[in-house]
Amino acid sequence: MERLQAAIIDDDAEILDLIEQILKEEGVEARRFSQAEDCLASLTATTFDIIISDLVLPGKSGLELLNEIKSGAKDIPFVLITGYASLDSAIEAVNKGAFYYIKKPFNIEEIRFVISRLKQRKATLREMDTLKSQVKILSAKLENNGGEPEVPKAPVSPLNLIQQSTDVNKALTAIDYLGRLKSDGFISEKEFGEYKGRILKRII
Repeated sequence: MERLQAAIIDDDAEILDLIEQILKEEGVEARRFSQAEDCLASLTATTFDIIISDLVLPGKSGLELLNEIKSGAKDIPFVLITGYASLDSAIEAVNKGAFYYIKKPFNIEEIRFVISRLKQRKATLREMDTLKSQVKILSAKLENNGGEPEVPKAPVSPLNLIQQSTDVNKALTAIDYLGRLKSDGFISEKEFGEYKGRILKRII
C-alpha cells in the first residue's frame, strides 16, 4: 500500500520533530516546512495527503495558507494547530473547510486521531470510486443487452433475488425491487446496501 504523505508547517523545530515522529509511527511520511510560502511553492510539484500547520507563522498565517489552498481548488485535508487564545480562528478555519483543528498544548493521541480520520476518509473515497466503476460497468452491460429490465409484480424474498441475479438485467430488476422494499419500510437502509452489494458481486 502506498504510504501517505504529509506536509507539516511550524517555525518551532521541536514541534516539527514531535509531529514528524508521531506521523512516522503511524506510517506517514512527513515533509517539514517553517513557512507557509515554502509549502505553497512545493504544491506545484508535490501532492500531499494532509497538511498540518500552526496558525501563527512568519509571513503567511496558517489560516491564509488554508484560504490559498482552497482558492486553488486543491482538495487537501488541512489541520490547523492553534492556541486557546486563537479558538475563533480555529472555528473560522473549520467553516472554511479545514479537516480538523488541534488546540495547543496538544498530545500524541490527538495527532493519531487525525491520521485515523484521514485513513477512514481515503478508504471511503476509494469505496466511492469502486461503486462508480461498478455503475459504469452495469450501464455498459445494460446498453449491450438492450431493453429495460422488468420489475417483478409478485413479492420476492431478498435472498431469492440475490440467488436469481446472475445477469445484468436480473440484477437491475432485483436492485430496483429492493429499493421499493426499502421505500415501503420492509427492509432498512443497511439491509438494502448489503443486499445490493451481494447482487453486484454475482455479476461483476
